[in-house]
Amino acid sequence: MKGSPWSDGVPGVTQKPIPPKGSFTYKFKATQYGSYWYHGHQLGHMEDGLLGAIVIHPKKDQATPFSKITSEASELKAIAAAVADPYPLVISDWRHRTADEIVKITHDAGMEIPCFDAILFNGKGSVNCLDPNKLKHPNASSTSLLTPQQALVLATNNVTSFTSKGCLPPQLIAKTISPKFPTFPEKIPADVLEQCKPTNGPQETIEVKKGKETAAYIAIDVIGALSLITGVCSIDEHEPWVYAVDGEFIVPQKVSAFQITNGDRFSILVKLTTEGKYPLRFASTQNSQILVSAASIVYGKAGSKTTTPWIKENGLPASPSAVFFSQAKQKQLEPKTIPLVADKTTKMFIRSDGRSYEWALNGSAYPAAVLDHHSADIALFKPNFNANDNVTISTKSNLWHDLIIITATKPTPPHPIHKHGNKMWQIGAGIGEFKWADVKEAVAAVPQNFNLVDPPRRDGFLTAQATPVNATWTVLRYHASEPGPWLLHCHVQSHLFGGMSVLLQDGIDNWPTVPKSYADY
Repeated sequence: MKGSPWSDGVPGVTQKPIPPKGSFTYKFKATQYGSYWYHGHQLGHMEDGLLGAIVIHPKKDQATPFSKITSEASELKAIAAAVADPYPLVISDWRHRTADEIVKITHDAGMEIPCFDAILFNGKGSVNCLDPNKLKHPNASSTSLLTPQQALVLATNNVTSFTSKGCLPPQLIAKTISPKFPTFPEKIPADVLEQCKPTNGPQETIEVKKGKETAAYIAIDVIGALSLITGVCSIDEHEPWVYAVDGEFIVPQKVSAFQITNGDRFSILVKLTTEGKYPLRFASTQNSQILVSAASIVYGKAGSKTTTPWIKENGLPASPSAVFFSQAKQKQLEPKTIPLVADKTTKMFIRSDGRSYEWALNGSAYPAAVLDHHSADIALFKPNFNANDNVTISTKSNLWHDLIIITATKPTPPHPIHKHGNKMWQIGAGIGEFKWADVKEAVAAVPQNFNLVDPPRRDGFLTAQATPVNATWTVLRYHASEPGPWLLHCHVQSHLFGGMSVLLQDGIDNWPTVPKSYADY
């Protein structure tokens, strides 16, 4: 939203909420190419389906990475045609309960509800109930899909199986994710975590015509519009090239599968040579649930051939030769120079702030009344330039800012941290306490943990999981080049509305003037 922060869409931060039967026109200049998406930022609207894809095509003189895939002129021509018309594929997690109902159940039970009914592709999908034997402890079933971590949880608590929905039993969810506070799992209706009733919904099918050439290419913009689940995506018998991440071209990686978490976008190029129907699979890797679904790519005639998957139904590799996308090896096609030393450093401590859905990104929970539209003041309209506390950080224009995110609560699950306004670089990460005053000191002590030359650049990064023994830390650097109030938050919806946010007031010395039409709507 370069130059138009009033179109960023966060209630209480950059705009007033859109009232029922009201309207709001978002106007912005498309200053960058790539795969993006929009979604509601008010409580539950995203989970209820208020989301969609945005594809911004690059200018004709934009450098592209496709010559790194092939030098064959005919193939480059086919690739250019494919990427000129990418197929948006929005993957979302879905429940047969409204978000308002889930919020009420969450509060009544005093615990997060980490299970879903289905995975949808562009709004299409079905409830798929797994074979009960696959949900049993490995000692009780030779076909078990439970991961070692899931089996350990069952064994430790003398339980033999996940529920028919593929979830940890409610009592175990309460015990493992909210052990320090009273929980009431008996208040959770059985259909939410325990009962699986299969449905026969439509399947998203991507059809690719077979022409005279020996192969065809299709470009797909895979958008992780997920409210909670992290999972793995793959295409049977194909290894696509990942050529862009979070809307920017990278040096392509040929992969068998790639992990998608909340808000991620992967642009992939698939080469098709043999006619047939190929499942495009997504499998949850959450410890709390085994959940899998698929769209289909049909090239020419569908046929009835059984295809070989790269991933299992639990998201683990089905073959030792499977190659997963590596963020550590991600190189931007046009890397931008970053300074060796930042102008400002903020240490941010992730901690549990109560029950399993209550979190703080920087020691204190962000006021729920702001994002749930009960605040009278909009940060863009009425900024507090003197605010520098646990929930509001103010900085001047064009400074480089290091955010050192440290897990203060152990254990802590991974959190997808997303920044509005502009992208960030992950310049470092490590296990244990962050013992240094700033990045300069840390680089001198543990240079192997940092990359200041060509680090990955994205608008969201997943923090590392903290164990009961070891904390973790992640260093994100960004350039305060876009004046305005930008939310930095966990993209897990229940954590966002549980307080896991910080307001970054960037460019307080060059604050934007809001057009009267936006301020008065």
